[in-house]
Amino acid sequence: MPRVDRTGIAIVLLAVAAFVIAGGLLGLVRGRPPTIEGEQRRLVGDTKISLLPGLPSITLHGSSLYFPHDQWSAYLAPESTCPGGERTDLPPAQQATTMVCLVNYARRARGLQPLAIVPLLDDSSLIKAGRIVRCKQFAHDACNEDPAADARAAGYDGEFGENLYLASGRWGAPRVALDGWLNSPGHRANLFRPEWRTEGIAVETLSSFGSYHDAELWVQEFGTS
Repeated sequence: MPRVDRTGIAIVLLAVAAFVIAGGLLGLVRGRPPTIEGEQRRLVGDTKISLLPGLPSITLHGSSLYFPHDQWSAYLAPESTCPGGERTDLPPAQQATTMVCLVNYARRARGLQPLAIVPLLDDSSLIKAGRIVRCKQFAHDACNEDPAADARAAGYDGEFGENLYLASGRWGAPRVALDGWLNSPGHRANLFRPEWRTEGIAVETLSSFGSYHDAELWVQEFGTS
């Protein structure tokens, strides 16, 4: 009767158990797909996890953070042009600066003029983000207010537009959020309206929002003056 190598079997069983646990953890650590005003993506990014202290991390491969066969990828600025595009660990002001860079890169690629940040729309974007969080409504008319109410209250009287985005984990990064807008016809049309001259950007990092955890909420407002 052949000798059974119990140590080898134990190692194999431990490895199998580890990967089963890893698969179960994936749904917890990778976050929720983004919501773009009701539109949900179902893409999964690569996720690194450590199973036991002191052991190297392993990578669980999934789909790209970006849309497959993305026809808008040429409109996404490289890291060398807009640093921090895939990071959510930077201060909100720095993430917003990265988003401004990304948006203007995309507009230039479309043959449009870049947008200037104005304090009025920056402030109303931040107020809108606070309203969404306070009323727990991911909507342009959160708290049943007109979408442009905050901008109007601040004295803005030109044409007004707005894009929203909500995602957890790596899906909340500026470059990934912009890719979501570009792949949504309505939001892309908003981004590429030639009439826009100004914008405001706000991003809020939320520990939780509904079923989202460690989420990024983006509010982008457009103006003609």
